[in-house]
Amino acid sequence: MVLAGIRTFSFVDYPKRISAVVYTGGCNFRCQWCHNWKIAYSNEYNVISEGKILKKLKDLKKRLNAVCVTGGEPTIHNDLPEFISKIKEMGYLIKLDTNGTNPDMVSELIENKLIDYVAMDIKAKPENYYKLINIPKKYWDNINKTIEILRNSNVDYEFRMTYVSGLSTEEDVEFFENMLLENEKGYITMANSTEIFEVNSKDEIRFNKLILR
Repeated sequence: MVLAGIRTFSFVDYPKRISAVVYTGGCNFRCQWCHNWKIAYSNEYNVISEGKILKKLKDLKKRLNAVCVTGGEPTIHNDLPEFISKIKEMGYLIKLDTNGTNPDMVSELIENKLIDYVAMDIKAKPENYYKLINIPKKYWDNINKTIEILRNSNVDYEFRMTYVSGLSTEEDVEFFENMLLENEKGYITMANSTEIFEVNSKDEIRFNKLILR
């Protein structure tokens, strides 16, 4: 595993749980507005050994019972199941943050009962994805497969969108709302400026089903 960091205490990363957050390095997207861009697609981070992360999680188990595995994009790492299984053996609930581009990995994690909650990003409507992820490759077929895997699983999940002024459109928000089933949770967040991307304006967006956070 390529591990880029750990946060030992979070109220917001696992619903209704106080959790630790483990960050994996690397991503198959190049989102200019990503607040984790350094660990996603730069070389400006220190790799932390798996042993050090696992030791810290073992120590934290005295006061925590959940871990969020985020990135970067965790599912680009073939050894993710083995890593998560070691955390699971400690008795933790596991939440996975993913962009949904590796449905086979998500399916494997679910089938082996290695994850308990999934937060999956929906960046835009399919035609606009390339604008948000800054990559010309078409990923929607895989993303759609992951959506269906979650819908047919017994794992709790949510979908979320980050609205990026200047890149996102009202049509993206409308698409996101329309794809949600009646019982599904959908969240939207407004992007903020980072060291490498400036949000020049705040668009007024309208939505009905989504929860702003």
